[in-house]
Amino acid sequence: MSIEDRITELEIRLTHQESVIDDLNSTLYEQWQVIESQQKEIIALKQRLKTFTQSDIDDAPYVPPHY
Repeated sequence: MSIEDRITELEIRLTHQESVIDDLNSTLYEQWQVIESQQKEIIALKQRLKTFTQSDIDDAPYVPPHY
């Protein structure tokens, strides 16, 4: 294998690795956006749960356990 062939092979590998890294970076960014959104939803749900009183819970419709 000549030097030129080896350099070409290395360039091909580098290009492939750069593409993979870009794809992984994009995926990571998308997942981070989802995580942030879910964190905000959890905070909102926690705040909403804090506003419930015992009477709100007692007034909820009763569903028998067999349903």
